[in-house]
Amino acid sequence: MGKTVFVTGMAGYLGERLCRELDRGDFCDRFFGVDVKTPLSKYERGVFRRLDVAGGETAAWIREIRPDVVIHMAFMVQQVHDEGLMHRVNVAGTKNVLSASAAAGTRQILVTSSGTAYGAFPDNPVPLKESDPIRRHPHFPYARHKAEVEAYLSEFEAAHPEISLSWVRPSVIYGPSVDNYISRLFTLPVAMSPVGSAPPFQFVHEDDVVRAILFLLEHGARGPYNLAPPDTVTIKEVNRLTKKLAVPLTAPVMRFFFALAWRLRLPVLKVPESFLDYVFYPWAVDSKKLMDLGFRFRYSTAETIAIMLRAKGCISRP
Repeated sequence: MGKTVFVTGMAGYLGERLCRELDRGDFCDRFFGVDVKTPLSKYERGVFRRLDVAGGETAAWIREIRPDVVIHMAFMVQQVHDEGLMHRVNVAGTKNVLSASAAAGTRQILVTSSGTAYGAFPDNPVPLKESDPIRRHPHFPYARHKAEVEAYLSEFEAAHPEISLSWVRPSVIYGPSVDNYISRLFTLPVAMSPVGSAPPFQFVHEDDVVRAILFLLEHGARGPYNLAPPDTVTIKEVNRLTKKLAVPLTAPVMRFFFALAWRLRLPVLKVPESFLDYVFYPWAVDSKKLMDLGFRFRYSTAETIAIMLRAKGCISRP
Protein backbone atom coordinates (compact mmCIF):
# COMPACT_ATOMS: atom_id res chain seq x y z
CA MET A 1 0.00 0.00 0.00
CA GLY A 2 1.37 3.43 -1.01
CA LYS A 3 1.65 6.65 0.92
CA THR A 4 -1.15 8.97 2.01
CA VAL A 5 -0.32 12.65 1.59
CA PHE A 6 -1.90 15.76 3.10
CA VAL A 7 -1.41 19.10 1.29
CA THR A 8 -2.21 22.55 2.61
CA GLY A 9 -2.63 25.41 0.16
CA MET A 10 -4.14 23.01 -2.35
CA ALA A 11 -5.77 25.80 -4.41
CA GLY A 12 -2.69 27.98 -4.72
CA TYR A 13 -1.00 28.18 -8.11
CA LEU A 14 1.91 26.10 -6.78
CA GLY A 15 -0.37 23.79 -4.78
CA GLU A 16 -2.41 22.97 -7.86
CA ARG A 17 0.72 22.07 -9.81
CA LEU A 18 1.94 19.84 -7.02
CA CYS A 19 -1.43 18.10 -6.75
CA ARG A 20 -1.51 17.43 -10.48
CA GLU A 21 1.84 15.68 -10.13
CA LEU A 22 0.57 13.67 -7.17
CA ASP A 23 -2.54 12.71 -9.14
CA ARG A 24 -0.66 11.37 -12.16
CA GLY A 25 2.53 10.16 -10.50
CA ASP A 26 3.37 7.20 -8.30
CA PHE A 27 4.50 9.05 -5.15
CA CYS A 28 1.26 8.28 -3.28
CA ASP A 29 -1.98 6.33 -3.49
CA ARG A 30 -4.22 9.12 -2.19
CA PHE A 31 -3.87 12.71 -1.15
CA PHE A 32 -6.02 15.07 0.83
CA GLY A 33 -5.89 18.81 1.09
CA VAL A 34 -7.31 22.07 2.37
CA ASP A 35 -7.49 25.68 1.29
CA VAL A 36 -9.83 28.63 1.79
CA LYS A 37 -10.47 28.63 -1.97
CA THR A 38 -11.68 25.75 -4.13
CA PRO A 39 -9.07 24.38 -6.57
CA LEU A 40 -9.76 24.79 -10.27
CA SER A 41 -8.52 21.27 -10.97
CA LYS A 42 -10.30 18.01 -10.21
CA TYR A 43 -8.34 14.96 -9.09
CA GLU A 44 -8.99 11.24 -9.34
CA ARG A 45 -6.97 10.46 -6.21
CA GLY A 46 -7.35 13.75 -4.36
CA VAL A 47 -9.92 14.80 -1.76
CA PHE A 48 -10.41 18.49 -0.97
CA ARG A 49 -12.09 20.35 1.87
CA ARG A 50 -12.50 24.09 2.11
CA LEU A 51 -11.01 24.74 5.54
CA ASP A 52 -8.93 27.35 7.35
CA VAL A 53 -5.34 26.16 7.75
CA ALA A 54 -5.16 27.68 11.23
CA GLY A 55 -8.50 26.24 12.36
CA GLY A 56 -9.41 23.29 14.54
CA GLU A 57 -11.21 21.46 11.72
CA THR A 58 -8.01 21.21 9.71
CA ALA A 59 -6.13 19.83 12.71
CA ALA A 60 -8.92 17.34 13.40
CA TRP A 61 -8.93 16.13 9.79
CA ILE A 62 -5.17 15.58 9.82
CA ARG A 63 -5.50 13.53 13.01
CA GLU A 64 -8.33 11.55 11.43
CA ILE A 65 -6.49 10.80 8.17
CA ARG A 66 -3.13 10.09 9.84
CA PRO A 67 -1.15 10.93 6.67
CA ASP A 68 2.29 9.48 6.06
CA VAL A 69 3.45 12.76 4.48
CA VAL A 70 2.38 16.37 5.02
CA ILE A 71 3.29 19.09 2.52
CA HIS A 72 2.58 22.49 4.03
CA MET A 73 2.23 25.19 1.35
CA ALA A 74 -0.58 27.38 2.74
CA PHE A 75 0.91 30.85 3.09
CA MET A 76 -0.27 34.33 2.23
CA VAL A 77 2.27 35.69 -0.24
CA GLN A 78 0.24 38.62 -1.51
CA GLN A 79 0.58 41.47 0.95
CA VAL A 80 -2.60 42.76 2.61
CA HIS A 81 -3.17 45.61 5.02
CA ASP A 82 -4.38 43.23 7.73
CA GLU A 83 -1.03 41.94 8.99
CA GLY A 84 -2.77 40.12 11.82
CA LEU A 85 -4.54 37.95 9.24
CA MET A 86 -1.27 37.28 7.43
CA HIS A 87 0.41 36.27 10.68
CA ARG A 88 -2.47 33.98 11.58
CA VAL A 89 -2.25 32.12 8.26
CA ASN A 90 1.52 32.13 7.87
CA VAL A 91 2.68 31.47 11.43
CA ALA A 92 -0.27 30.16 13.46
CA GLY A 93 -1.33 28.03 10.46
CA THR A 94 2.10 26.39 10.32
CA LYS A 95 2.10 25.63 14.03
CA ASN A 96 -1.42 24.20 13.79
CA VAL A 97 -0.56 21.88 10.90
CA LEU A 98 2.73 20.62 12.32
CA SER A 99 1.31 20.07 15.78
CA ALA A 100 -1.61 18.06 14.35
CA SER A 101 0.78 16.11 12.10
CA ALA A 102 2.93 15.09 15.06
CA ALA A 103 -0.17 13.99 16.96
CA ALA A 104 -1.30 11.97 13.92
CA GLY A 105 1.97 10.06 13.74
CA THR A 106 3.08 11.60 10.44
CA ARG A 107 6.59 10.48 9.54
CA GLN A 108 7.57 13.06 6.94
CA ILE A 109 6.83 16.78 6.62
CA LEU A 110 7.98 19.34 4.06
CA VAL A 111 7.32 23.07 4.49
CA THR A 112 7.71 25.75 1.83
CA SER A 113 9.68 28.57 3.39
CA SER A 114 11.36 31.32 1.34
CA GLY A 115 14.72 32.81 0.51
CA THR A 116 13.31 36.06 1.88
CA ALA A 117 13.64 34.54 5.37
CA TYR A 118 17.38 35.34 5.28
CA GLY A 119 16.52 39.03 5.18
CA ALA A 120 17.76 41.57 2.63
CA PHE A 121 20.74 43.47 4.04
CA PRO A 122 23.74 45.28 2.49
CA ASP A 123 26.20 42.92 4.19
CA ASN A 124 24.57 39.65 3.13
CA PRO A 125 27.00 37.07 1.73
CA VAL A 126 26.52 36.45 -2.00
CA PRO A 127 25.24 33.83 -2.34
CA LEU A 128 23.65 32.82 0.96
CA LYS A 129 24.18 29.25 2.16
CA GLU A 130 21.99 27.20 4.48
CA SER A 131 24.67 27.65 7.15
CA ASP A 132 24.20 31.43 7.10
CA PRO A 133 21.94 32.79 9.83
CA ILE A 134 18.31 33.70 9.35
CA ARG A 135 18.09 37.43 10.11
CA ARG A 136 14.50 38.50 10.53
CA HIS A 137 13.63 41.50 8.39
CA PRO A 138 12.44 44.31 10.67
CA HIS A 139 9.56 45.55 8.49
CA PHE A 140 8.54 43.39 5.50
CA PRO A 141 5.69 41.19 6.85
CA TYR A 142 6.01 38.15 4.57
CA ALA A 143 9.74 37.80 5.14
CA ARG A 144 9.37 38.39 8.87
CA HIS A 145 6.73 35.69 9.09
CA LYS A 146 8.92 33.24 7.19
CA ALA A 147 11.79 33.89 9.60
CA GLU A 148 9.43 33.26 12.52
CA VAL A 149 8.24 30.04 10.90
CA GLU A 150 11.85 28.91 10.45
CA ALA A 151 12.57 29.48 14.14
CA TYR A 152 9.57 27.28 14.94
CA LEU A 153 10.73 24.61 12.47
CA SER A 154 14.06 24.35 14.26
CA GLU A 155 12.27 23.93 17.59
CA PHE A 156 9.88 21.37 16.13
CA GLU A 157 12.73 19.42 14.54
CA ALA A 158 14.54 19.18 17.88
CA ALA A 159 11.36 18.11 19.68
CA HIS A 160 10.40 15.47 17.08
CA PRO A 161 13.49 13.65 15.81
CA GLU A 162 11.25 10.78 14.74
CA ILE A 163 9.81 12.99 11.98
CA SER A 164 11.77 13.63 8.80
CA LEU A 165 11.27 17.40 8.52
CA SER A 166 12.60 19.43 5.59
CA TRP A 167 11.91 22.89 4.24
CA VAL A 168 12.75 24.70 1.03
CA ARG A 169 13.82 28.32 0.59
CA PRO A 170 12.93 29.29 -2.99
CA SER A 171 14.00 32.51 -4.61
CA VAL A 172 11.33 34.35 -6.63
CA ILE A 173 9.01 31.71 -8.09
CA TYR A 174 8.05 32.46 -11.67
CA GLY A 175 6.31 30.74 -14.54
CA PRO A 176 3.69 31.40 -17.20
CA SER A 177 0.80 31.40 -14.71
CA VAL A 178 2.33 33.55 -11.95
CA ASP A 179 0.45 36.75 -11.17
CA ASN A 180 1.57 38.60 -8.05
CA TYR A 181 3.09 41.88 -6.94
CA ILE A 182 6.57 40.79 -8.02
CA SER A 183 5.58 39.71 -11.53
CA ARG A 184 3.63 42.94 -11.94
CA LEU A 185 6.75 45.01 -11.31
CA PHE A 186 8.10 43.76 -14.64
CA THR A 187 4.82 44.09 -16.54
CA LEU A 188 4.18 47.79 -15.89
CA PRO A 189 4.00 49.99 -19.02
CA VAL A 190 7.25 51.67 -17.99
CA ALA A 191 10.21 49.84 -16.45
CA MET A 192 11.68 50.97 -13.15
CA SER A 193 15.46 51.19 -13.01
CA PRO A 194 16.79 51.56 -9.44
CA VAL A 195 19.72 53.96 -9.34
CA GLY A 196 22.91 52.66 -7.74
CA SER A 197 21.53 49.18 -7.13
CA ALA A 198 22.46 46.05 -9.08
CA PRO A 199 22.17 43.04 -6.74
CA PRO A 200 21.85 39.61 -8.37
CA PHE A 201 18.37 38.10 -8.58
CA GLN A 202 17.26 34.51 -9.11
CA PHE A 203 14.01 33.22 -10.56
CA VAL A 204 13.04 29.59 -10.09
CA HIS A 205 10.48 28.00 -12.39
CA GLU A 206 7.31 26.77 -10.70
CA ASP A 207 7.80 23.29 -12.23
CA ASP A 208 11.29 23.05 -10.74
CA VAL A 209 9.86 23.94 -7.33
CA VAL A 210 7.34 21.09 -7.54
CA ARG A 211 10.04 18.70 -8.77
CA ALA A 212 12.36 19.72 -5.92
CA ILE A 213 9.66 19.17 -3.30
CA LEU A 214 8.97 15.63 -4.51
CA PHE A 215 12.69 14.97 -4.93
CA LEU A 216 13.43 15.92 -1.32
CA LEU A 217 10.54 13.82 -0.04
CA GLU A 218 11.64 10.81 -2.08
CA HIS A 219 15.16 11.17 -0.67
CA GLY A 220 14.00 11.50 2.93
CA ALA A 221 15.79 14.84 3.24
CA ARG A 222 15.99 16.73 6.51
CA GLY A 223 16.58 20.39 7.29
CA PRO A 224 16.68 23.48 5.04
CA TYR A 225 17.41 23.55 1.33
CA ASN A 226 17.91 26.64 -0.79
CA LEU A 227 16.03 26.46 -4.06
CA ALA A 228 17.19 28.59 -7.00
CA PRO A 229 19.14 28.05 -10.24
CA PRO A 230 22.83 28.95 -10.04
CA ASP A 231 22.67 31.81 -12.58
CA THR A 232 21.49 35.32 -11.74
CA VAL A 233 20.22 38.43 -13.51
CA THR A 234 19.97 42.09 -12.59
CA ILE A 235 16.94 44.34 -12.94
CA LYS A 236 18.74 46.25 -15.70
CA GLU A 237 19.20 43.01 -17.64
CA VAL A 238 15.49 42.21 -17.29
CA ASN A 239 14.61 45.72 -18.45
CA ARG A 240 16.76 45.25 -21.54
CA LEU A 241 14.77 42.12 -22.37
CA THR A 242 11.47 43.99 -22.32
CA LYS A 243 12.88 46.94 -24.32
CA LYS A 244 10.62 49.26 -22.37
CA LEU A 245 11.48 52.81 -21.45
CA ALA A 246 13.40 52.47 -18.16
CA VAL A 247 12.97 55.35 -15.73
CA PRO A 248 15.94 55.79 -13.35
CA LEU A 249 14.67 56.08 -9.77
CA THR A 250 16.62 56.64 -6.58
CA ALA A 251 15.82 54.66 -3.44
CA PRO A 252 14.08 57.61 -1.68
CA VAL A 253 11.89 58.27 -4.73
CA MET A 254 10.93 54.60 -5.10
CA ARG A 255 10.14 54.33 -1.39
CA PHE A 256 7.96 57.44 -1.60
CA PHE A 257 5.89 56.11 -4.52
CA PHE A 258 5.56 52.61 -3.03
CA ALA A 259 4.50 54.04 0.33
CA LEU A 260 1.96 56.36 -1.32
CA ALA A 261 0.48 53.58 -3.46
CA TRP A 262 0.25 51.28 -0.43
CA ARG A 263 -1.42 53.84 1.81
CA LEU A 264 -3.89 54.89 -0.89
CA ARG A 265 -4.52 51.22 -1.77
CA LEU A 266 -3.91 51.88 -5.44
CA PRO A 267 -4.30 48.89 -7.80
CA VAL A 268 -0.59 49.03 -8.69
CA LEU A 269 2.50 48.28 -6.61
CA LYS A 270 0.44 46.27 -4.13
CA VAL A 271 3.23 45.92 -1.61
CA PRO A 272 4.57 48.12 1.22
CA GLU A 273 7.75 50.10 0.73
CA SER A 274 9.62 47.73 3.08
CA PHE A 275 9.69 45.24 0.18
CA LEU A 276 12.18 47.51 -1.60
CA ASP A 277 14.99 46.25 0.61
CA TYR A 278 14.68 43.07 -1.49
CA VAL A 279 15.24 45.20 -4.60
CA PHE A 280 18.21 47.19 -3.33
CA TYR A 281 20.05 44.60 -1.21
CA PRO A 282 21.30 41.08 -2.08
CA TRP A 283 19.57 37.87 -1.03
CA ALA A 284 20.62 35.39 -3.74
CA VAL A 285 20.96 31.82 -2.46
CA ASP A 286 23.33 28.92 -3.08
CA SER A 287 21.57 25.65 -4.02
CA LYS A 288 24.72 23.48 -3.92
CA LYS A 289 23.34 21.39 -1.04
CA LEU A 290 20.28 20.45 -3.09
CA MET A 291 22.29 19.83 -6.25
CA ASP A 292 24.84 17.73 -4.38
CA LEU A 293 21.92 15.46 -3.48
CA GLY A 294 21.36 14.93 -7.21
CA PHE A 295 18.72 17.50 -8.14
CA ARG A 296 19.08 19.31 -11.47
CA PHE A 297 17.18 22.42 -12.51
CA ARG A 298 15.41 22.22 -15.86
CA TYR A 299 15.19 25.99 -16.19
CA SER A 300 17.79 28.64 -15.54
CA THR A 301 17.01 32.03 -14.03
CA ALA A 302 17.34 33.64 -17.47
CA GLU A 303 14.99 31.08 -19.06
CA THR A 304 12.46 31.41 -16.25
CA ILE A 305 12.19 35.20 -16.44
CA ALA A 306 11.93 35.01 -20.25
CA ILE A 307 9.10 32.45 -20.01
CA MET A 308 7.17 34.68 -17.62
CA LEU A 309 7.70 37.81 -19.73
CA ARG A 310 6.57 36.02 -22.90
CA ALA A 311 3.44 34.74 -21.14
CA LYS A 312 2.63 38.30 -20.08
CA GLY A 313 3.24 39.66 -23.58
CA CYS A 314 6.21 41.74 -22.48
CA ILE A 315 8.63 40.20 -24.98
CA SER A 316 8.00 38.49 -28.29
CA ARG A 317 8.27 34.77 -28.76
CA PRO A 318 11.43 33.51 -30.50
